[in-house]
Amino acid sequence: MRPAIIVHGGAWDIPGELVEVHREAVWRAALKGFKVLENGGSALDGVEAAVNLMEEDPNLDAGVGSFLNMDGVVELDAIIVDGSTLKFGAVAAVVNGFNIDGFK
Repeated sequence: MRPAIIVHGGAWDIPGELVEVHREAVWRAALKGFKVLENGGSALDGVEAAVNLMEEDPNLDAGVGSFLNMDGVVELDAIIVDGSTLKFGAVAAVVNGFNIDGFK
């Protein structure tokens, strides 16, 4: 079976002038992850490589992608899954104690 990988660089309405740099950034991330898979790495290793690249790319918000929730508090969710074992690690509704008015 030929390996495949899909990545996304965030879920927001990307302004037209930034679409191409975002497209190129996720392409680089997908390519990095794909190369890991093509060289026999595990799916988890491929995803980790892709995410690491996205976290280092200033055009994307991976790794700093927390946003304000409905209460104005910075919050994030994240998950990674090993498809061969279905083991996963996740966090949800992680809050760092800040809101739009400063420290709570």
